[in-house]
Amino acid sequence: MTQNNGQNEPLLSVRDLTTHFPLDEGTVVAVDGASFDVYPSQTLGIVGESGCGKSVTARSILGILDKPGEIVGGEIMFRYRSRNTDREEVHDLISFDPDGMEMRNIRGGEIAYVFQEPMTSFSPVHTIGNQLVEAIMLIGTSASLRRTK
Repeated sequence: MTQNNGQNEPLLSVRDLTTHFPLDEGTVVAVDGASFDVYPSQTLGIVGESGCGKSVTARSILGILDKPGEIVGGEIMFRYRSRNTDREEVHDLISFDPDGMEMRNIRGGEIAYVFQEPMTSFSPVHTIGNQLVEAIMLIGTSASLRRTK
C-alpha cells in the first residue's frame, strides 16, 4: 500500500462559489458557481475581462469581501498545517470568522493576495524583493528561508 503524502490532493478546492452584493437596486451576482483546485507547487492564474469576478473570487477565499458582499453558496476547502494542533487539516474557509485568529493566521501566512493597484500595494522607492522579504518576515520565517522564498 502506498502512503499518500498529500501531493495528489489539492491545497485549495473551491466548489460552486457564489458571491452576491445585495443593493437597493437589486442583487449583483459577482461570482456564480466558480470551481477550481490548486495543488502543491502549482500556480493558478484567474483571467477574464474587467468586472467578471476575479478579485471578488480572491477576496471571497480570504474572507476580505467589501460590504455588502456575501458568500451565498459553495465551499472553499483549504488543506494546511494548523497552528493550534500542528496537524494537517482540511477546513471550509467559509466557516471561519473572517476576523478570527485562525483566518488571520491563514491570511498572509498560508495564502497571500497582491492587490491590483500596484501604487497602493508596493512602494516605488523600494525594491520589490525587499518588500516581499518584509511581508515574509511578518509571518515569522527564518532569514535563510525568506531569501529562498
